[in-house]
Amino acid sequence: MKEERSNLLVVKSDISLLLANLIWGATFVTMKNLLESVPPLTILFWRFAIATLLLLLISLASKWQDINWAGGIFLGISLFAGYLFQTWGLMYTTPARSAFITGLSVILVPPLAFLFLRSSIDRFSIIGTIVSLLGLVLLTWQKGETKSIFLLGDFLTLLGAIAYALQIVLVEKFTKDNESLPLATIEMGTVAFLSLIFGFWFRQNMYPDFSGREWGNILFLGIFATALAFTLQKTAQKHTSAIHAGLIFASEPVFAAIFSYFLWQEKFAPRTLAGCVLILGGILFAQLGLLFNQSIPRPQSSDQIPILPHKEDL
Repeated sequence: MKEERSNLLVVKSDISLLLANLIWGATFVTMKNLLESVPPLTILFWRFAIATLLLLLISLASKWQDINWAGGIFLGISLFAGYLFQTWGLMYTTPARSAFITGLSVILVPPLAFLFLRSSIDRFSIIGTIVSLLGLVLLTWQKGETKSIFLLGDFLTLLGAIAYALQIVLVEKFTKDNESLPLATIEMGTVAFLSLIFGFWFRQNMYPDFSGREWGNILFLGIFATALAFTLQKTAQKHTSAIHAGLIFASEPVFAAIFSYFLWQEKFAPRTLAGCVLILGGILFAQLGLLFNQSIPRPQSSDQIPILPHKEDL
């Protein structure tokens, strides 16, 4: 009976993680549509301001006195860089391309952790990185492609993926002895604050002069894609295995491609599809190291708010 209960809890946790990645996959089309009428930093500010307020209310009962505020701020700075480049890049590329390139953050973590933390790196990560980079070449260097503006968007998105990967490395450095919710609140509050400061600096209109549809999208991003999805992830990953989590997080770009095809009418050329498949294959192959108890940092979703050393602790 106890084993059946445990198995049921794992299934529920996997479904919760899948739901979180489904929500994150939908954000690429949501952001793309919003960027047609709302400045990027305005979107980021209101999204994270809403999420910060919600998490602040949820975390009031947590222990704030021993929180590493500097660590939370550093995490917020790196997370802000990831979102800034990803959102900026999404202005010039398609939702599906953005999602798959952002997914590269998963395989960029091991080499960055090796450089900054001297963490071990295994053969699965190396091979997965090479395969995914080949996929990136196919995805971005389209023969005869006239829309070279895509290349700018893809490059900016790649910078965002690097920032996300670096953020995970900083997670391991700064968040070993802190409660999750307060640190996440500081982290998201930092993203909101930096979005506001840079928004004024670049003279973007930060006033929420949104239409009803725009407000709906902003609320979806702040409540569901940030606060709710984060809570689902944090709860679910306590009860599922690392390999389950790694495989489920790889579903985000797949969901993004499905949403982009049906809601944004994105078309996929054979070479583009091949690039997406190689990127996804490299991500999944890198996760095989978990089966052999290798020390591999956990994957980073483009829309998760990482706060603890490994994703299974979020």
